[in-house]
Amino acid sequence: MVRFAADGTVLSVETECERIDSLPRTEYHNGILIPGMVNAHCHLELSCFRGAIPPQAGMVEFIRQVVSRRNDFPREVQIERAIEEDRTMWAEGIQAVGDISNDTTSFPAKTQALREGRTVYHTFAEYFGLPAEEEAEAFYHRTVDPLLTAGAEAGLVVTPTQHSTYFVSEKLFRLGADSPRMSIHFMETPAEVDFFDRRGGIYDLVTASAGREPDFLRYGGHAERLVGSLPREAHLVLIHNTQMRRKDLDSILSHFEDVTFVLCPRSNYYIDADFPPARMLLEAGARVALGTDSLSSNTSLSLVEEVRWLAEHDPSLPLETMLLWATLGGAQALGLGDCLGSFEPGKRPGAVLLSGVDFSTLRLTKDARTVRLL
Repeated sequence: MVRFAADGTVLSVETECERIDSLPRTEYHNGILIPGMVNAHCHLELSCFRGAIPPQAGMVEFIRQVVSRRNDFPREVQIERAIEEDRTMWAEGIQAVGDISNDTTSFPAKTQALREGRTVYHTFAEYFGLPAEEEAEAFYHRTVDPLLTAGAEAGLVVTPTQHSTYFVSEKLFRLGADSPRMSIHFMETPAEVDFFDRRGGIYDLVTASAGREPDFLRYGGHAERLVGSLPREAHLVLIHNTQMRRKDLDSILSHFEDVTFVLCPRSNYYIDADFPPARMLLEAGARVALGTDSLSSNTSLSLVEEVRWLAEHDPSLPLETMLLWATLGGAQALGLGDCLGSFEPGKRPGAVLLSGVDFSTLRLTKDARTVRLL
């Protein structure tokens, strides 16, 4: 039993209670009580894209579609859809979101949530490109500074982040190395596996967009670039990781003191019919979180659907572990572990009812859903 103060602060957690069915001011529900969940990777600004891009078209085509169609939707419609999806996430029990922003269209939704005391957002001001070395600093500030300024004016937490290990030039990548927290797309798709060998669809796309060969191929690999470019003390969130090998994982874990691997299983399947390395991460004892990615590559921003999808495709994953990834793992990824993600006295994690659980097998049924209680 969890006792809450009027403002939602956890007062106590009790595992043994006598006559629990007769306690005053106590609510009873059928299901599992969990803390508010954390969507550790989202692109709220792409909420207009639901169904706009066909599934399993591959990453190169997916990138082309997103870039070419961003202006298909009026700004006011983009803002309205972001507000709608933020409210849906809150109602379904998502307490905090790690959100990628390339512009400010999602900021009205975030400021409204802040004003109403709802969803906690950590916004990552994402930048990408391959400018020449002498142009990199001006490019960086032109891209990032407007988002940092708008965030500060709105009272939002915004930190710069590189898009990936393949779409950011050498100097540009290092300009963000001192960011307080980074969220980097990492080894997401088969199209980037051979990038550092000068092969593959992502290599061709990046080279064509820049009109020249990337200036960072000397690293020889994606994990090698991370380790060689970012300090050990960086607070790092790596997204997707579907093509990550065990040697990459070991190299990253041995270098970084604070790293979280975020899985977005339904998005990976939507784009490339791919699967995240959940079992490998679990066996390595790595910190894992879950994300939904965006509605350009998913059908909803529902974390319980991500958990159910993972369970269906790897029945050996314990439900308890996946719920930990959806709550505390995400909170720690965003630097919010001291106040969210678990029922501990002093925290204000929210309270969510997970229903549709087969308690005989501890599996989620097709009717599994989450609803906010607090």
